[in-house]
Amino acid sequence: MYLIEKLSNRIAGEIASTLKLDKDHEEVLAYGAFNLIETLLSIILVLLFGLLFDVLLEASIISFTSAILRKYSGGAHATSPNRCAVIGVIVSVGPALIIGKINTYENMIFISCILIFVLAYYIIYKYAPVDTLNKPIKKEERKRRFKKQSIILLSVYLITIIIVAIAYFKTKNITLLNSIASIQLGVLWQSITLTFLGHMIIHKLDESLRILVSLGGGENNEK
Repeated sequence: MYLIEKLSNRIAGEIASTLKLDKDHEEVLAYGAFNLIETLLSIILVLLFGLLFDVLLEASIISFTSAILRKYSGGAHATSPNRCAVIGVIVSVGPALIIGKINTYENMIFISCILIFVLAYYIIYKYAPVDTLNKPIKKEERKRRFKKQSIILLSVYLITIIIVAIAYFKTKNITLLNSIASIQLGVLWQSITLTFLGHMIIHKLDESLRILVSLGGGENNEK
């Protein structure tokens, strides 16, 4: 059992005992606590490494853009919450570092933005929502709703970029350009996780991290 799962079960057990709740309600509390702790851990790690590498804004935008879209579109998952959090840091902070190297290429950023959103609309329309074995989406009505919400959210991101772009052209504030690049990279990553390629990337990262942990003798602590 993973450390986060143990902690969430303990929290749920304490609350259920205090409120005299039955086992079913305790399991619901444990599930909610697990998701909350996993989310908080991921946020803290991204903020920490974003500060460490001086890309806090960019890493945060990439992370939140991807995470919010992921809520509706689904996507590939790592096999443990700890590795999922680490992968979240890698795919947020890594691209954020690249943005600092390419933000002088203004035209390239806007051209890539158009290409990324065309690709994202296609992938989401074709594949979303992508469920998992642990949380399958069985009802067709729910699948259609999630797909629609994914497309709406993607459109909100696009409108946001247009507004920020207008502000950028008026002020030439490089932070605004970095924000545009961050949103599109968050969209790109989340779109990729819906595809076979994304599942392969997540699997390779997941397996590599698992091997590193086992070599370091930390496998037992992860469970």
